[in-house]
Amino acid sequence: MNFTKLILLSVPVLLLNGCASMQLETDSTAFYTADYNAQGSISVVASNADVNDSLEFAAYKQKFEGRLAHVGYQVVQDADQADFIALVAYGIDHGKTSNITTPIFGQTGGGASYSSGTINTTTGNTSYTASSYRMPTYGVVGAVNSTSTVYNRAIAMDIVVAKSLKSGKVQKVYEGRTKSLGSCSVIVEVFDEMLEAMFSGFPGENGRNRQMRIAGEFNC
Repeated sequence: MNFTKLILLSVPVLLLNGCASMQLETDSTAFYTADYNAQGSISVVASNADVNDSLEFAAYKQKFEGRLAHVGYQVVQDADQADFIALVAYGIDHGKTSNITTPIFGQTGGGASYSSGTINTTTGNTSYTASSYRMPTYGVVGAVNSTSTVYNRAIAMDIVVAKSLKSGKVQKVYEGRTKSLGSCSVIVEVFDEMLEAMFSGFPGENGRNRQMRIAGEFNC
């Protein structure tokens, strides 16, 4: 098998290995009041009221509730009985597609060469064969064109004082955002990992960005 064929065959393997990556890169930010404390009763609702009754939100709601209980809150289902309301949102965009050109490397010169022919002499014709060898050189001999689509996924959580929602002047005590860029176009496949990043070291350093790599299993 020559060098060029070897490189061509290795390209799909590299792409498959990339798809099998078990790391999700995330960016998280958190802002909260100076006296913020993860205590009291809390109820989780969707910031978009239209999805509060969806089965998808019901699944995500349970995940948020588990995390909030773990950091110290008492989770209640009746928002009227809660000290705080956690307004949560999630989403994914349509993706941005880019063209990718992958160079193919191969032998561009040198190596063994062979020649043969006939020499005319005074005594007749003589056949000959000859070989020579030069140090091989390598470089770009072609390219493979492909496309890659990257999606922007995000989850958000704002914690507000429950009674302030009725007063018309919302009193927010915490706001957290986690986003991730990647090839997975299904948010449910990366939701747990993004939630892990949001609640890692909760509430996190106030007003600072945290970049993390979260291990997980993705079926995208």
